[in-house]
Amino acid sequence: MRPPGRRPTHRPTPTPPVSTTPLAEISREFDTWRKTQEGKPTRTALRDFWRARDPKHGPRPDYQLWRHLHCPDSPPEKRLDLNDLATRALKQREMPLAVPALVLVVGWLIEGARSTRALEALRAEMGRFEKALTEPAGSLVLWLAHVAAGREGLLPELAAVLIKVDPTWKPGRAVDWSLLSQTAWLPVPPRLIERWVIAALRDLVKSDAAWSLTTLRMARSLRSANAPARFPEIEMLLDTAALHRSAGLPIEALRLTALALQLLPDRAPEALRHRCSIAAWFLAESGVTAPPALRVSLDDLPFPGDGPATEKGQEAARLFRDEADSFQTQLLAEVEADADWQKLRAAGVVLHHPLAALAWIGKRAQSYALKKQQDVLQSAARLAQRHQSLGTLARLRAEFPESAEAVIELTRALRENQRRMPVLRDEAEWQRVTACLRTAWGKLEPTAIQDEETLFFLHETLLDREVTLTRCLPEDLRLLALKHLHGRRTPTMLVQALDEEPKLLQSLEHQRTVELWSISSEMRERAELAGSVWISLVCKGDAATGKYSWIAQSATGRKTNQARMRTSGDFKPLLDEIIQAARELCADLRSLLLAVDATLLAQLGAFSEALPGVVVTFVPGWEWAFRTLRDSKSGSEVSFEMLRPEGSVSPAPVLTQPPLGPLTSACFLLSNAEAADAATKWVPVTAEAEPVTRRSLAIGAHGVVISFGPVKSGQFKDDLVRLTLAQRGRAFIIATRELSADEQTTCLHTLTSPPPATSLTERVRALVAVQPGLWSASGVLE
Repeated sequence: MRPPGRRPTHRPTPTPPVSTTPLAEISREFDTWRKTQEGKPTRTALRDFWRARDPKHGPRPDYQLWRHLHCPDSPPEKRLDLNDLATRALKQREMPLAVPALVLVVGWLIEGARSTRALEALRAEMGRFEKALTEPAGSLVLWLAHVAAGREGLLPELAAVLIKVDPTWKPGRAVDWSLLSQTAWLPVPPRLIERWVIAALRDLVKSDAAWSLTTLRMARSLRSANAPARFPEIEMLLDTAALHRSAGLPIEALRLTALALQLLPDRAPEALRHRCSIAAWFLAESGVTAPPALRVSLDDLPFPGDGPATEKGQEAARLFRDEADSFQTQLLAEVEADADWQKLRAAGVVLHHPLAALAWIGKRAQSYALKKQQDVLQSAARLAQRHQSLGTLARLRAEFPESAEAVIELTRALRENQRRMPVLRDEAEWQRVTACLRTAWGKLEPTAIQDEETLFFLHETLLDREVTLTRCLPEDLRLLALKHLHGRRTPTMLVQALDEEPKLLQSLEHQRTVELWSISSEMRERAELAGSVWISLVCKGDAATGKYSWIAQSATGRKTNQARMRTSGDFKPLLDEIIQAARELCADLRSLLLAVDATLLAQLGAFSEALPGVVVTFVPGWEWAFRTLRDSKSGSEVSFEMLRPEGSVSPAPVLTQPPLGPLTSACFLLSNAEAADAATKWVPVTAEAEPVTRRSLAIGAHGVVISFGPVKSGQFKDDLVRLTLAQRGRAFIIATRELSADEQTTCLHTLTSPPPATSLTERVRALVAVQPGLWSASGVLE
């Protein structure tokens, strides 16, 4: 019994010891448990999991903060004040507990939290964290802490930190974050740290093109290979492209813009689609194709100068004005200070939308009023070249060539644009631009351009650049570019490859340009070219003027001429002129290689008839022939095939064994009366049930293709001959009509019966002698 006057004494319940388990270990334990569950854990399973751990770790503020911020599917039963939790977590004495808390607080602030107490605590505790965190991952967390604390001028510090994290990193590249996955004390996944760095950078790099590109590459690295591009990523592409244009890097801006538009899905927010439709004008000016839904035409350009308050002015603003485009903002400021823009304004040009107004001048350059204002055209041409508005520049030069130097400068700008952006080209736009270039050249004096190297450069620009450029690509990228022409899915395999590996866009940056002296040297060194003459023939000026230019090259010399046909449409004098020059350059003429402008090709099919005994072949250009002759790998890994159109009767005869010599990897197309094209389906002649269908890419893998029937010509994507020569083909030999069974037998015997050492040129010469007027050849015959 208790003595009177004394109160009972109670022992307080002992407080359970607070755990010191690292927060990263607790986080990994939770992730491991989640992976063992089948599907998404139930609420009961989550409650049971946390009830077994909350009493042990509950008193710790870093644990409570982690539970509140990073366990959204199972929040704590009792919600606490995040500001108080963040402050107490940062002030923990034990650094192993405080450092993970720093990561949580920094991420919380970067994600947009507004907490004055947490910011004050972060700034107060930064000193001790800087002493404790010296490893690369710790330096990155400290940099994020400085961003969250509001410091400025942090990009140079980030560069040093990223080199610690990834020693191979350089500005403009993505970062290898593998070091983060090896850091044991991080309480969150490394990918979350990457997202915080990207979020921090997006606010810091709004005026820096290189850092914006780095941010873009970081964001791309977070997306798996087959995942579609996210809308913020496409916006980042557009923003980065704008920064590159502002920095005077139009080609890099062109690449990024083209990639953004190609990655845009069919269903996208209206605001993003609107930005992309405005960016499509930039692609049209540069000769790069946009997706069909976004494609625009300079011929359909509406008048951009209506007042902003009018209905048409507002419609023009929707077409050309992007408020989020930093380049447009800079351009509007440039308009007020630049003398050329002011000259346009003084001439009455309204500059609400400067580049659209410039394109409008190009569209109206042929008007009588503008033709008289040469100073306006001169200023417009300078501005078009400065801003990579090559479509407008070509139109201006077609009406106002100004000088030979200006025409040559346009040619170099077009070729440089095409060389550095070799894929996703718009064939129709390139043909229109080269037509303008041809017109500008024709308006110069006949003797304005006489230098042979410059003439060769002009010739190659006006010839079949689509085939030549595709053949210049690395083989993997070449195949993707050809598949893109027929791809139905968006984005195509080419676009996905460019998205995953940006270096593919720079694959031709350091490739040496082929010059005329290189071809001359090659012809002198190759014994098999001793009896060959190369001819390059282009039309200059309007077709009605009959102006032309040709270059003839042999192993012993060279001739050039620029003249005009006396009678429009009479090509015989031109034919005789070229044949005479060829015989003067090579007394023992055995082969003639012709690179002919597409505008003249149909009228010059009589070369073979005028040169009996001489093998005449047509090539896309001298550069194509030069590169093909030096490429020894073409067709070497492909087996011999004989193919027939799908659904046709198997024709006779059929070779039972592959031929030897230059036809080891050849492909014989036993076509029917219907002319073949790139869409024709082919099957092996000797195939059994369920044959594998061949298309243009399979045929283009062969070094030599012989067709026993006509082949259609046309646009690049439909022309089987051009596609084959652009891929790996060296020669395409075509019958001008369907062959009978006896003619097929004669052809096969003539081509395959000679000894294996017999060259393809000699075999074709024998074939032409046996069946005159029945064959035409494209490519190089060796």
